[in-house]
Amino acid sequence: MQGQNKLPSLESLDAQIAAIKRETSHQTGIPAQWWTAESAMTVSAVVLTFGVLVLIVTVLMIKWGSSPESTLRVIGTIVILIMAVFLVVAGYSDKQIAPVMGLLGTVAGYLLGKSSKEA
Repeated sequence: MQGQNKLPSLESLDAQIAAIKRETSHQTGIPAQWWTAESAMTVSAVVLTFGVLVLIVTVLMIKWGSSPESTLRVIGTIVILIMAVFLVVAGYSDKQIAPVMGLLGTVAGYLLGKSSKEA
């Protein structure tokens, strides 16, 4: 098998990729790695923490005597928005997010579109 083609090693390919990244980051002025897994986790945690704080405020709204239907609309809308932002920030692809966004949009439409009969 002396006529067999030699493929480059993985180490040499990694070195070539790293060199191209360095070259393009110098040309564009944008760092090669501007969104790391650590920054995605941090932003995701911040979004979820904000969501919990908003839900605490809405629970306080219920205790202060707001109507249950308006409180449900506020809670539902906020949870839907926070989950949508979380999915985007967490790094899911558009193909993974699309069905969930459809479901969240349907629930939001139901919550905001339904009218209450007030006597």
